[in-house]
Amino acid sequence: MRVTVVRPGDLGPSEASLWNRFQKSSPELQNPFFSLTFAQAVGRHRPNSRVAVVEADGVIQAFLPLDLGPQRIGLPIGDPMNNLQGFVSDGATIDARQVIRKAGLRGWRYTTAPAEQPALAAHHYAGSLVEAPLIDLSDGYRSYYANRSRKFRDDFGRHWRSLERCAGPVSLEWETAASGHLQQLIEWKSAKHYGARQTFSDPATRDIVEELAVTSNEDCGGLVTVLRAGERIVGINASLISPGVLSGWFTAYDDDMAKFSPGTLAMLATAEEAARRDITRIDLGAGQDSYKSRITNASYAIAGGAVWVIPGERAARGLYRRLYQERKMQRGVADKTGKASSD
Repeated sequence: MRVTVVRPGDLGPSEASLWNRFQKSSPELQNPFFSLTFAQAVGRHRPNSRVAVVEADGVIQAFLPLDLGPQRIGLPIGDPMNNLQGFVSDGATIDARQVIRKAGLRGWRYTTAPAEQPALAAHHYAGSLVEAPLIDLSDGYRSYYANRSRKFRDDFGRHWRSLERCAGPVSLEWETAASGHLQQLIEWKSAKHYGARQTFSDPATRDIVEELAVTSNEDCGGLVTVLRAGERIVGINASLISPGVLSGWFTAYDDDMAKFSPGTLAMLATAEEAARRDITRIDLGAGQDSYKSRITNASYAIAGGAVWVIPGERAARGLYRRLYQERKMQRGVADKTGKASSD
């Protein structure tokens, strides 16, 4: 095995064609976060972005996009804006530990890799296996919506009508090029979540998001949708799309309109329009947000983990993680007991 580490922009047309073929070889890879376009956009704004090119007998077997972190530890490329990570390959047998070693790294951490990737199966953190929610539109939007619960459909219709009475006719703008909409999304998101505020405080992050939002390559294109009630903007979604797949990225709404569930309204309106445009799968991303559980009708398994070159380091870090989780659970139990005692 030979591993060559290059900048994403250094890959030429032949490597790009092969990358594209690898992506199309497996449903788990048909996601814009696995695309070369995503990797190269990150690479234009982050000087520490790389791609490990894995070869056997002079033939490229896989690509692994990553960011070079401190102490020779790799991270997912574009972290923390990358919703899905792992090897881009057509199923070749890969020794992940040897890839990381020959890339000159001590280890590589990942947060959300498809559980079906065999190269990473032995490196998942214990207990990290979860189901990532999807909206499956393969039978069309009407079939998807009809199979939602009666309560869900009643609530959706009630919120939609209430919003229209309050602010005017509700409509979805499928694709907007107005930079002000993306800026509004970032402001809403940053005001509500500390993590988002930290993420968007990095100028490179903003540059990456702004570039991808207006990208229109086949393997990865940007999509910003806007939900309006009358003239008022109530919700904005920024997504990435590839053939047949829409992958949610950032979503935010006007908190003053929260009682109308604008996030759910925007997602359902987006799903209806997506189905008209031959998109059959909406990836909602990892996370157990309550709104996702209401709108999902399918899922796939993902896991987090780390590939460590030295077995001793893997064991030591695994022990640390177990002790940390145990202490966290103990603190949680103590907090609940204390609260119960004071009630």
